[in-house]
Amino acid sequence: MTFDHLKFLEVEIQMPLMKLPVRTSLIELERARVLLSPASTLTEAKLRDAGEVTDIIAPSLLHTAGMKSAAAVHPRARLWGPVGIREKLPALSWHGILGVDAWPYEGELRHVALGGMPGFNESVFLHERSRVLLVSDLVFNIEEPRGIGAWLILSLFGTYRRLGASRLFLRAVKDRAAFLESIQRIAALDFAHVAPAHGGVVSNEGKAKLLAALRERGYAT
Repeated sequence: MTFDHLKFLEVEIQMPLMKLPVRTSLIELERARVLLSPASTLTEAKLRDAGEVTDIIAPSLLHTAGMKSAAAVHPRARLWGPVGIREKLPALSWHGILGVDAWPYEGELRHVALGGMPGFNESVFLHERSRVLLVSDLVFNIEEPRGIGAWLILSLFGTYRRLGASRLFLRAVKDRAAFLESIQRIAALDFAHVAPAHGGVVSNEGKAKLLAALRERGYAT
């Protein structure tokens, strides 16, 4: 399924015992072109083929490996990242901190910072025009896993061949009340589709399926 003004760049990362699919999103707004979560394996050619980029986002402390390369190809782009990103990548010039500094595209690309997870500090984004919720590690949807260890690893996470919230990810929740408040904010958004960074896009019933996956782990109303 394709979406207006939203393009996906799909690559894989070789992990121990499996290949991890990784999605980078290119979002066209009225006066901006935003590159969300550039993958570490995106080549310079692919980054250039994306065209002009005004803003590049590291959506969590775990999705930062491609920021240096993306910033080098698009040196005029503003860099955004979560709380803690300046300490993790001090060599880059960060324009703003998600959840702290004003996000200038709230009318077209809504933003929710997940509270209670200081080790991740993930933010999710809603592209209003396509009604697609863009997430990093909040849920996985790897329907066709690759690698001899994929079954074991994804089964331990509770995400094997299904949309699911990773048990490992949720172990990072340190403040349950703050995290639940963030999930309630997501539940109040108007979206129909979910595009995880890892795995297939969930079309049409994405909102209900996302909330069901979180409810299964005890983290949804």
